[in-house]
Amino acid sequence: MNPGRGIKFIDFHTHNATGSDDTITVMNLMAGDEVPADFPANTLFSAGIHPWQLTDDNLAHLQTELLLTVAHPHVAVIGEAGFDRMKGGPREIQQRAFIFQAEMAAEMDKPMVIHCVKGWDELRRARKEMKPARPWVIHGFRGNGILAASLADEGFWFSLGTGGLKPEIVKAVSHERVLLETDDSGDKIAEVYRLFASAAGYDAEAAEGLMRRNFSALLNFGL
Repeated sequence: MNPGRGIKFIDFHTHNATGSDDTITVMNLMAGDEVPADFPANTLFSAGIHPWQLTDDNLAHLQTELLLTVAHPHVAVIGEAGFDRMKGGPREIQQRAFIFQAEMAAEMDKPMVIHCVKGWDELRRARKEMKPARPWVIHGFRGNGILAASLADEGFWFSLGTGGLKPEIVKAVSHERVLLETDDSGDKIAEVYRLFASAAGYDAEAAEGLMRRNFSALLNFGL
């Protein structure tokens, strides 16, 4: 990807295909989805097996589908991968799907985007055992400041939307390991940036520069 000049915003995780000359968008795909033949400029993709997709007997099929999707050169991030105790396939199947994707991300030298609902023990245990070289980014985090600080101390990154931009969370995490997102909210990424800047004490230009640096560090390319 060769982004043009004038990039102001990075929407790290969204399910909406919206193109803008001043925004890099990372659109999420699930296993079985195809990268569109024609997509807006400044678009990258994440692709993964979401725990909600899993059943007792479809993991092998989803693994094959995902291998086809991630071969596309614009797939820059693996996931959403993760753990969800409220919805999705059996816990053991979720574990197998997660390890498959974590190993894929390591082999491809790509970061991962994480979905986690009440599965923090499994996620932390997986990180401790696998010791990933590239970042694991927890998207849509809405927990409390104590949990955020603990996860930050263990090396996790965070992708925050409007629901996660609470002062206690923003204070608890390293701002050098934060990205911003719209997910499926319909919010404008400019508004997410405004809320982050307000909570963190940055002006607009400083917040934009920070996110460009963080995104560049995540993907190892310059902006």
